[in-house]
Amino acid sequence: MRALWVLLALGCQGRGSGEAPAPSVVPYADAGPDQVGFVGEALTFVAGGESAGSLAWTFGDGETATGALATHSFEEPGHFTVSLQATGEGPPSTDQVSVRITWPLADPLPRGASTMAYGADTLYVVMPDFDKLAVYDLSGSLRHWETCAAPRTVSTDGELVAVACQADDRVQFFDVDGLLLHDVQLRWGARPFGVVIDHQGETWVTQQGLGAVAHVGRDVSFVESLWVLEDIRGISLSPDGLLMTRFRSPDSGAEVLRMGIAGIQTWTLATDPGPDSDTNSRGLPNYLQQAVVRPDGRVAVFPGLKANIERGLVRDGRPLTFESTTRSDLRQISLHPDEGPVGSELEAGVFDERGLAVAAAFSPAGDWLFVAHQGMETVDILDAYTLEAVGAAVDVGTSPDGLWVTDSHLWVSVGLSRELVRYDLDNIAVPLEDLRVDLLPPEGELLDPQVHLGKQIFQRSVDPRMSSGGYLSCASCHLDGGDDGRTWDFTDRGEGLRNTPSLRGRGGEGPLHWTANFDEIQDFEGDIRTFQAGRGFLSESDWLATDLTLGVSKAGLSEDLDALAAYVESLTVPDRSPYRTEAGAMTDEAVQGQALFEDPTVGCSTCHWGAQLSDSGWTEPGTPLLHDVGTLTDLSGMRLSGPLEGLDTPPLIGLHGTAPYLHDGSAESLTAVLEGRNLAQMHGMTSSLSAEALALLAAYLEQVE
Repeated sequence: MRALWVLLALGCQGRGSGEAPAPSVVPYADAGPDQVGFVGEALTFVAGGESAGSLAWTFGDGETATGALATHSFEEPGHFTVSLQATGEGPPSTDQVSVRITWPLADPLPRGASTMAYGADTLYVVMPDFDKLAVYDLSGSLRHWETCAAPRTVSTDGELVAVACQADDRVQFFDVDGLLLHDVQLRWGARPFGVVIDHQGETWVTQQGLGAVAHVGRDVSFVESLWVLEDIRGISLSPDGLLMTRFRSPDSGAEVLRMGIAGIQTWTLATDPGPDSDTNSRGLPNYLQQAVVRPDGRVAVFPGLKANIERGLVRDGRPLTFESTTRSDLRQISLHPDEGPVGSELEAGVFDERGLAVAAAFSPAGDWLFVAHQGMETVDILDAYTLEAVGAAVDVGTSPDGLWVTDSHLWVSVGLSRELVRYDLDNIAVPLEDLRVDLLPPEGELLDPQVHLGKQIFQRSVDPRMSSGGYLSCASCHLDGGDDGRTWDFTDRGEGLRNTPSLRGRGGEGPLHWTANFDEIQDFEGDIRTFQAGRGFLSESDWLATDLTLGVSKAGLSEDLDALAAYVESLTVPDRSPYRTEAGAMTDEAVQGQALFEDPTVGCSTCHWGAQLSDSGWTEPGTPLLHDVGTLTDLSGMRLSGPLEGLDTPPLIGLHGTAPYLHDGSAESLTAVLEGRNLAQMHGMTSSLSAEALALLAAYLEQVE
C-alpha cells in the first residue's frame, strides 16, 4: 500500500510538467518496542528506521513531543499507551507501544506469609488436610514432606523453609532437601498461622490464639513472644517493620498493626459506607488473613470480605439480600508519605459477583495485582495503581488459596482440588492455563470422600445451587468451620439479632440454630434457596415435600446436600484454649472454677452438662428443650413464625475464642455473661459470688475444650 501511494504521488506530480517531480513523503509510523521504566526516569523513544512524514508523539499522560527522537519521563506509575503519528501525503499512519512505569523496588524486597512460597526454582505448598508440604521443582518433580499437624502457611529464604501448624501449636524448619532441622513447640493454644523468614534469617510467626507474634532465631537459639494484637493471622515484612492483621474485626473497624523502628502502631480500616447497590454494598472488612506489601514497599493490601452488619430491618429498615450481605473486599494502606499519610487508608478495590478474597500477590515489578476469590474459584488481575480490573483466570478449581507470580506466569494453589495451576501471562487480560499439577501424595486422598465433597460444597459460592451472583457460601460466615465474629440482623427471616456460632467442636448433631428451628444440617436447603437465592440441591418435588424444617427429613434425597452435612458433622474438635497451661492442663484457677460451675447452688451444670456441656435435645420428636435465661429482648425475634419462649442451650467447648457471646452478641466477655446479662439470676445464681469467684468461673469457661 505504501508503494502504491508513492507511485500515485509521483504520477500526479509529473503530468503536464516539464519539471522533475518534487519528492513526496508517504506517512509511516513505527513507535519502536514496548518499554519499562521507573517514575522520573528519562526514557528515549526512537521512531523506527522506515518512519516517514511529520512525526508526533503522544505519551498518554497529557504530554506530547515531535520528531523522530523524543525523551520523556513519567511522573506517576502506571500502564501507558504511547502513540506515534506520521502525517504527510495520504492517510496518516499511527503506531502504539506499551510503557510500564513503576517505582524502584524496595531493598530488601518485602516478604509475606502465604499458603505457598518460592525459592531456588521450587514451589512449596501447604496441604493442611494431609499434614504435608508439597514441594514442586519447576523442572517437573514433586515431593512431599511430612510436617506438623495442619500446616497453614510457609516461608522460605532459599536456604531455610519454615511451616506454621495451627492444630498442634508448632513451627518446623527444614533445609531445602527436606531435612527437619528444628521443631519448635509453642505453648498450648498458640495456634500459629502466619510465618515469614526475614532477611537476617530470623523467623516471625503470628499466634492467633495468643494475640502474639513469636520471634525465633535462625538456629532456634531463642524463642520469644510479643503480645501485639488479638486474633492475628496475616504477617508481612515491609521496609519499616512487620505488618500484621487481625483476622476477625471488631465492629468499630478492621485492625492492622505495624511493629518496627517507630514502635507498635495500630491502624483501622473503616466500614465501606456504600451505598448498597447491585454492584457494591456497605461492609466492615473482615477475615483479614494476609498482608501483602507491594514490591516497592510503598503500599500494602489486605484481601478479605465485607460484612454488611449495618443492614437489617431493625438496623436500617431494609432486609439483608443475597447481594448485600457479604462481598469480596480489598483494602490498601499507605506505607510511604508520598502515597498519603502513613497508615492511612487508600482507595479500596471494588468487586462485583465475588465472595471472599482469600489471597493476593503482586507481579515482580509491582504493577499488576492478582486477587484470588475462594468461593468463586477465580483470580482477578488488577492494575496495581488504579485497582481497575484488566483480566481474570476463571474456573481455577475448588478453593484457590495461594498465589505466586513471575514475569511470565501466575501460579495458583488450589487447596481442595489438591492442585497447582500455572497460567501463561503473555496476554495479561486473558491468562492461559498451560499446566495443572496434581499435588496428591502417593497414598491418595486422606479425607473420607463424602467429607471431602462436603468441604468443597461448603466453600463454593460459584455453584448456582448455593447462591446467586457468587456472593455467599457456608464459608462466608463459617470460614474454616469457625465463626465470623459478627451479630447479624435476621429480623426479616423471622428471627432477630443473631450471633454467629462456631461449628468446630459441635459435630452438627441435635437441634440447630439458637432457636432449634432445624433438626438436620440438610435444613439449610431453605436458607440457600431463600436468603442466598441459590437454586438449591434438592429436586423441586423433593423440596416441596420437605420444605418444613422440622417435618419430613431431607437426608438421603441429595448426595451433595448429604455431603455438606457430613462435612459439618466431621467438625468435632474445638480449638485449643490458650488460657490453659503451656502443656495444656487446666490452671488451678480453672479447676476451682469448675467446682463452682458444678455446684448445684450455682446452677450452671443444670443445663450445661455432658461432653459438650449442653442439654440440647428433644423432649419429643420436633419439640426441642428450650430455656429462657433472661437474655431475650424485643430484638430477639420469633421462632418458626411464632413466639420465642426460650433458646437452645449452646455447647461451651471452645468458648474462649468465640466472643461476643449470647444469641444476640450482647456480651463482649464471659464476665459480662455472668454479671451484666444475668441480672435476673435466670442464667445461674451468680449474684452471690464474689468478684474473685466470678473470675474463677470465667477462667474455667475460657479453658473448656
